[in-house]
Amino acid sequence: MNGTRHGTTEELLALRDGEGGAWVKAHVGSCGACAAELYRLEQVRARLRALPTFFPPRDRWAVVAERARVERRSGRWSRAVGLAAAASLAGLLLVAVRGTRPDPLQARVQLRSAMARSEAMEQVLRGLDPDGRALDGAAAGVVADLQGRLEALDAKLGDPAEWRAAPHRQTEMWNERAGLLSALVDVHTTRVAYVGL
Repeated sequence: MNGTRHGTTEELLALRDGEGGAWVKAHVGSCGACAAELYRLEQVRARLRALPTFFPPRDRWAVVAERARVERRSGRWSRAVGLAAAASLAGLLLVAVRGTRPDPLQARVQLRSAMARSEAMEQVLRGLDPDGRALDGAAAGVVADLQGRLEALDAKLGDPAEWRAAPHRQTEMWNERAGLLSALVDVHTTRVAYVGL
């Protein structure tokens, strides 16, 4: 190394923006590497400014919601069959592993645990402020589907006739609710991480 000091990126950005110090101005005038980097930074800014400005239309929700409904209907059967197969397999495994006599104390603990997971996921979702976020059509469709399933599940949880005959069903529904909320959190955090790139 020859010990020559070059301008830092921050110093070159300040010079590009008309705020650079005297040393950086003099150094760029005599250093080809720093002059080339300053030119590159100016080109990046020019290309960024040349990008078109995008303003999302405000009246597109009806179109997005209809498209999501159509996409949801077309994939409903395949998802329903897959979900039914997975639920059947899970039920068979549960019976095989746990036996036929449920422990009432363990059942209450599992119910409380499922309810706590659901509440925790709901708090995480509220913290993400999902209503204040703009999503593309595919993500909005997924969110609409998940919210529809969540509303249907909440209606079942509110009707004791759905689970009174089989109390373990209430725990299963609370676990399913926690899973749906987790999926909503995933959609919103994935879209935020993607948009932020």
